[in-house]
Amino acid sequence: MTFISLECENILSLYEKNLYGEKKDKRIKNWLNLLSELPELNNVKNDLISGVNIFGKCSQSEEEVIDSLLLEFLPWRKGPFTVNSTLIDSEWRSNLKWDRFLDLKLDLRNKTILDVGSGNGYYAFRMLGQQAGAILCLEPNLTHYSQFLAINHFLKTNKVRMLPERIEDLNLRETHFDLVFSMGLLYHQRDPSMHVRSLKRAMKKKGKLIIETIIAPSNYGNYLQPKGPYASMPNVYYVHTDKGFRELIENENLSVIDSSEETKTTFREQRQTRWMPFKSYESAVLKDDHDLTVENFPAPKRKFYILEGRN
Repeated sequence: MTFISLECENILSLYEKNLYGEKKDKRIKNWLNLLSELPELNNVKNDLISGVNIFGKCSQSEEEVIDSLLLEFLPWRKGPFTVNSTLIDSEWRSNLKWDRFLDLKLDLRNKTILDVGSGNGYYAFRMLGQQAGAILCLEPNLTHYSQFLAINHFLKTNKVRMLPERIEDLNLRETHFDLVFSMGLLYHQRDPSMHVRSLKRAMKKKGKLIIETIIAPSNYGNYLQPKGPYASMPNVYYVHTDKGFRELIENENLSVIDSSEETKTTFREQRQTRWMPFKSYESAVLKDDHDLTVENFPAPKRKFYILEGRN
């Protein structure tokens, strides 16, 4: 059965025998070794509704191998994942963002979905739990891509596929999706309009675009422009206000049909863990005032928008 389109199948086939294609990275050999050493689970069952939870039969020694090998793929930014007794306690409790999306009650059943900048596939697996038809993930970060391969080693679904590519480089011409997701990407774009246009080109005529992003306070006009790090994040170019975001998408002939409340990032949602032992949100905001970043900008508040094309 064709995965979304013949065009997708042809691109994915380039990665079937060579998981990393022509990508160059000195860590690839190690990742391939780790993937080959992951034990198999028997009689696998999963729960993708309450989380990404995978259960199957294996020996106690294999349980220990699973835990130690999965830890080798750190840093785990998105999650959590459960594989038998192993809990991958990721930096982000991505289930909280997913719950905010579910509050918008967008129907994913049988939909074809493009998840741009998908990370390790956590949200795509949750989409599958909402009965999505097929999800194509694009993630150029090879660590995140490797984590996806590791999780799908156990889950073994062919309804979620990932390419280690950027949407701008992939240049899909014939494939269009019911739903296109861009979460946590907009503020990293040197040209936000170009990013929105690339997402829009991937939509079906009556499709929907879901953008989740950081929203700056209204007193910044259309956007906050850090001209340096923002919340300890490099490569942040424009943090739009709600007004600025709406003007941006209106210029691309899109309309907001629904949106979530703005939600402040907290230490409960993003923090350092065993699975992501480097600096996290605690280094992004002032110790004595969590409403300000270490650069003295307003601390991040995140928001979902659901968009569709204007007639």
